[in-house]
Amino acid sequence: MSVVDTFERIIRHQDVQQLVPVLLALDKKQQLAVRAKTKALRKELTEFRQLGSSTWGRTGTESQLAMLFLAGVATYTRKEAMGLDEPLGMHWGEGTIRAAYQASFFTVAEHARPNWFGEWLERRSRGGPWGLPDYGLLREMEARQLLDYEPALFSRTLAHSLHLKSFHRRREEKPVPNYAEKLLLDFAASAATSGRDLLGFFDYDTTVDSTQAYTGIAQQHVAWLDVLLHLAAAGHVDRTELLTRSLLALRRDFRRPLLTWFKNLFLALQPSPEECLTRQEELVELLAHTQPQVVNFALEQLKPFWTNAAFDPAPLLLYAEGLVTRQDLKTAQRTLLSGFEKLLKRSPALAPELGRLASAALASADAAVQGKAAKLLVSLLQANKPLLSADETADLVSSLADYADLLTAGTRQLLAPWLAPAPAPVPTMGTSYAPATEFVPDLSSTNAVTPVADWHELLFLTGQVLRHDSVLDLERWMDGLLRLQPQFAADYAQQLLPYLVQVRPFLKGKTGEQATAIIAGNGLAGHRGLVEALIMGWAQGFTTERVNKVNVRDDHDTSDPLVLVEQRRFVTAEKHLRTRAGLPLLSTPSHAPHWVSPAVLVDKLLAYEAANVEPDPADLVVALARTAYANTAAAQTALARLTQLQRAELRELLQWLLTPGQPALPAFQPAKTSVLKHLTARLGKLLPGNASGGTTLADAWPWLWAVAARTRRPDGVFEELTALIATDYTGVVRPWAPEWHFEVKTNTWVEQWKPGKPTVTHQYPVLQFPSKYTSQTPPSPLLLYSQHARFRAMGQAGWVLPQDYRFVASLVPHNPAPLHWHVMRTAAWADGLESTERDVVQAALQELLGPGPAFTEPTTLLLAVGLMHRVPACRVLALEAFLSAGATRRLVPADLGTTLGRFLAVEFVPVQRLADNLQQARAIDATTDEVLQQVLDHLLPELPSAPLRNTKKLVELYTDLVGRSGREPAEAVKTNFRNWKSTAALKKTIGELV
Repeated sequence: MSVVDTFERIIRHQDVQQLVPVLLALDKKQQLAVRAKTKALRKELTEFRQLGSSTWGRTGTESQLAMLFLAGVATYTRKEAMGLDEPLGMHWGEGTIRAAYQASFFTVAEHARPNWFGEWLERRSRGGPWGLPDYGLLREMEARQLLDYEPALFSRTLAHSLHLKSFHRRREEKPVPNYAEKLLLDFAASAATSGRDLLGFFDYDTTVDSTQAYTGIAQQHVAWLDVLLHLAAAGHVDRTELLTRSLLALRRDFRRPLLTWFKNLFLALQPSPEECLTRQEELVELLAHTQPQVVNFALEQLKPFWTNAAFDPAPLLLYAEGLVTRQDLKTAQRTLLSGFEKLLKRSPALAPELGRLASAALASADAAVQGKAAKLLVSLLQANKPLLSADETADLVSSLADYADLLTAGTRQLLAPWLAPAPAPVPTMGTSYAPATEFVPDLSSTNAVTPVADWHELLFLTGQVLRHDSVLDLERWMDGLLRLQPQFAADYAQQLLPYLVQVRPFLKGKTGEQATAIIAGNGLAGHRGLVEALIMGWAQGFTTERVNKVNVRDDHDTSDPLVLVEQRRFVTAEKHLRTRAGLPLLSTPSHAPHWVSPAVLVDKLLAYEAANVEPDPADLVVALARTAYANTAAAQTALARLTQLQRAELRELLQWLLTPGQPALPAFQPAKTSVLKHLTARLGKLLPGNASGGTTLADAWPWLWAVAARTRRPDGVFEELTALIATDYTGVVRPWAPEWHFEVKTNTWVEQWKPGKPTVTHQYPVLQFPSKYTSQTPPSPLLLYSQHARFRAMGQAGWVLPQDYRFVASLVPHNPAPLHWHVMRTAAWADGLESTERDVVQAALQELLGPGPAFTEPTTLLLAVGLMHRVPACRVLALEAFLSAGATRRLVPADLGTTLGRFLAVEFVPVQRLADNLQQARAIDATTDEVLQQVLDHLLPELPSAPLRNTKKLVELYTDLVGRSGREPAEAVKTNFRNWKSTAALKKTIGELV
């Protein structure tokens, strides 16, 4: 029996004791043969396959996989070793079995001496902590000179070892009494060995912040913080070194949770005031950090020493220059300015420098920061004993003028003696801003979409569309494919190879039949899959249909219902490319970002008729939804050419869509459905979303009319459509406008692990949408404005919707209301949802930045939620959308104010979060101030008569706006002000307004 046969028999039927002698006796030729057999057996035994009628898994046992790993240690080269994907020791079991496998591993490893252990372990560690071995095993490998010392690897392994200790204990299923105490004693006993790598926690990005060992008692764990405190208390680790290293680690650009851990370690060590004072240099250097939590921590530690003679303020003042102008450091700025007041009493000579810093702090959008800066300036300018020279005083007063427009009412009142008198306000009487009543897309030459110039630009654009982040790039690319097909280079398939590798990474290095087989496979899904399918079809000359095989399910939680319409458009493009028809898509935008000129649409329809090709309904319905019907010049040009169209139904539809004014829909004849069509429609509803086949143009007229009507008049009621569409489906005859209200949810639980087992109750408001929806599938996927009303369309927000959102929104630019209702229901129904929902809200807010129709109710809801969002990035984006909507007159301030007030009244979010965000829109220009005042005119009356916490911030903002505009507060606002004036915190702020 050959060595390979003996090796295979041992792997399949015997144990490691029989394997080790065979591996030690291999010569070079036998190593090559055993290496090939090891790879083949590994592939066989690790491949997941069907084991039973309903079970799947691998066929290899733990013992077999452990032996194959030992064979790899003995025979693999570096290249094969990099393919080993299990952690070292993963299949060794526990207890005596694990010890036996470990002994066998070292026997084989010391005999073979592979040179790839270090690189392999480093690569495994980059994939996450679960790729790391046991720390003791790693140290033993170092001692046996099987790998060199690598500080980062050893520190990451030690950090993860805390979890592995309890993991192995739990696998043994033997409860250990007082496990937490024994674990700490175990670390204390090995402190001399692990001390070197333990200090590496402060130098490298490890999991020390999150790794913990389960003790066997509910909700009780041992964390590295507990371990280090125990080692420091026992004298195994120098406590002063931990304090210093914690501060040095906080200077690094680590993850936020890791920075929090270092901060908590420093505080848990309870440094004395003297210990903090001796580390003032390290603490001051933390003020340059980009993370607010680090800056706040440093200032909190320095706060007790402002008046201490041993504290040197000079380095701090150098860093303070950058702190007072950062908009993300409100807490730190307040702390800093309070410290300046104490510092001034201790060192009056610092007055000029402190005055300059306080003056710069007036640029803050936070009223409290401005107030503290103003108080410091007043103390400088009104000191009984002058602290500034005449020139210094003049310079300081002069600098105040630079910030006059940014000052809140309270700050301006404090600094009034040194500010130039403000000009008398010009009352606006609310006439300076009104929402636009009609939106006319820009179809000028400056906004026209530039077609792809040539083959080289088309090839470059292929890489851009694979990034999946630009609607216009994708539309230009598809148009270029259709128009430039005769100009494709002879070797275009070869030039496409780098892009194919992005779609199918397995293509790298493959040629001939292997490459052909990989490209021929499909397995694509979602909107991104449509793009990839078209690229793969392009590489094969569009010889087969690929786009219609992409898995697009309109009722799945990871794809939007409108992606099915996109698939139909891509199918149409693929058909034109396969038949080399030379026809464009009707729905390709002619003007940025996604508008179709009426004149261009008519020209394309004439080209279709000349080629005797019937337009695809999905392509045509998107073209109708994107048509800039309100652009009078383009509409008149198109109307003049309509007579050239031969199809009467199409002429009638476009005539209605493009005619100025408010034309009524024509009187339709009741539709008659044949028995065959009825059965076909019933069957189509039973088939998957993208398997139901196409719809002919003759069958699609009811849906085309419904979409055209809802595009032109989103809020219209079209009783005439009842003659065409038998079912009064949501969003067809009447617009879909679901009701919404707030409901307070209550969660109650018992904390079993705490003394007395207390009961905890948590209440929070959520948005509820009563059951005004339907579970019925829309009669056609062409009904663009009806797809999101279904229950099954709600689902979850979906992992891919944030990436697909811009493409979906581009299909319905005139009427995004149904899509925004969908976003509200799935991603904004409560405060503090997960990252997926945050990404959906961000994607939706991003699409509000440009020009478009006036905001409807769901769009206003979306903006309101964005302005109050828990995530700062969402609030910043929403504020930008607010400013943009005011500039383009899309915003309806009354609706936004009422909506925001309703949210605050039920305490959906803290008042301060919204007030701080709106404060940043103040004093940008007169129009924005007017918009903001109108918003507050309708927000404040919605608040309860008993003022909420931080209502003062909103009142201060409103007072400032009233002072700027000279316009009297609205009567509804005055009513609430009269109620609030009895509150001590608001009495002074409301002042003479009522």
